[in-house]
Amino acid sequence: MHIVVLLFLFSTEFIFSQSNEFLFNTLSKIEVKESGVTNNYANYLNLLDNHQLLQNELIDSSNYFKKIRNKKYVLNGNDIKVINQSFSKRIELLKQSVNFPEIEENLDENLHLNNLIATHLKIKSLETFVTQQNIVGQNATINNLINEENGLYHQDKKSLKKIKRIIISRKFRKSILETWNNSKGSNDNILNETIIKKIEATSYYQNFLSNDKNIKSSKKYFRKLIDKKSTFNAEVNFNNFLNNISSGVSNVVSNFMGIFASRKGKLINNEDFINNSLHLLQPLDVVLEKTPFRLTDRFIPGYWGHAAIYIGNEIQLKKLGVWEHPFVEKYHEEILQGKFIVEALRSKVACNTFKRFSNIDDYAQLRLIKEPSLAKKREMIVRVFAQIGKKYDFGYDVESSKKIICSELHYITYDEIVFNTDRFFGINTITVDHVAEQALKGGAFYPVDLYLDGIRIEDGKIFEIYDQLPTSKNKELKKLKRSLHQ
Repeated sequence: MHIVVLLFLFSTEFIFSQSNEFLFNTLSKIEVKESGVTNNYANYLNLLDNHQLLQNELIDSSNYFKKIRNKKYVLNGNDIKVINQSFSKRIELLKQSVNFPEIEENLDENLHLNNLIATHLKIKSLETFVTQQNIVGQNATINNLINEENGLYHQDKKSLKKIKRIIISRKFRKSILETWNNSKGSNDNILNETIIKKIEATSYYQNFLSNDKNIKSSKKYFRKLIDKKSTFNAEVNFNNFLNNISSGVSNVVSNFMGIFASRKGKLINNEDFINNSLHLLQPLDVVLEKTPFRLTDRFIPGYWGHAAIYIGNEIQLKKLGVWEHPFVEKYHEEILQGKFIVEALRSKVACNTFKRFSNIDDYAQLRLIKEPSLAKKREMIVRVFAQIGKKYDFGYDVESSKKIICSELHYITYDEIVFNTDRFFGINTITVDHVAEQALKGGAFYPVDLYLDGIRIEDGKIFEIYDQLPTSKNKELKKLKRSLHQ
């Protein structure tokens, strides 16, 4: 009940704060110019603005989060991007607010101001956190996603869990009380007085700081937050436990089957195939393969067994304007060695040469029908490079980006495509055929080039034959491939 009341009061405070913001900022900036603490105070005002902005953003997205809380809903590539981006902004804001400013006891003239700033920012942090938890809901999938280490979005491992532990702790509650008690009477100048009034206007102050009775009730409020966290963590940990068991079994089985191959691929080291393909490929083209001579191919659902992404050579990446990007720059040496293919293998996500990719029988090259804008291409290319080095996801969880399989690489990269998924032992997964079907009629890709059983298909027949592959029976496929050799 307290949380519901807080959320309501927070929303009413938005109206109050917006109507007084101009006066607050104007008076404060005049006073602070004379106080010698311009930088600290300017940063404080900036953080307040960001809290207001991100709280409003959360409230505006309440219907979206209500939709994705549905257990039947599967996070798509765009969801994963949006959630990571928005949560990263809020987590960074929370970290800056709870750790700012650093108070030095010997700065007597600024001590009360710093205490008031610290009090207000901690209260705003609690507001933003509670608003987030109420709107986002206790969703294990989302919480796991944003607790993953993710260099693309500047997220550390367990970043949400760490900041949550700080904000709902008894220590945090006591620190608010301590800084407030130390400086609540320091209204001897207009700046301090203005901040005090802002603090007193908050719902947290009115419910938990305004008198001794409310201060006692704040202990119960924080205790409920802590208990709620413990219950939720138990659920998240149990889900992760089940996922780890599934992932462990899959790891053993996949690595065992990956050892067995009856022969080499019919396109292996084929110079015509390699040169023709490299001539046709453009950055962000999808490449598919089938290796029927491998034991693993027998157990992969659908026709195609593996998918990768062509990220471009030096000239192409310079033309796109991403060659000097930090995520691309790390792999200059690999690219100069001809490693233009990014793929998720059982070892990890890596750059490889097209020649290494050629140990196959069947091959398809796909391209987006709607060419992305230059800015979108850059964003997608960088997102591909950001996946390099990640471990293989033997749990096959498409709603996590901590570890990925080959088809998840495409799910994350092509975030504007809504791929189909399957549910397997309670986990949502994507297969290579889910990627490949996007090149069928009505999909987001089209086939540029096609090889079957080592034979290149004529341009006029590529679409027709490609469309037959997912639905043809084994006898029909064998007959088709035999005809190619006649």
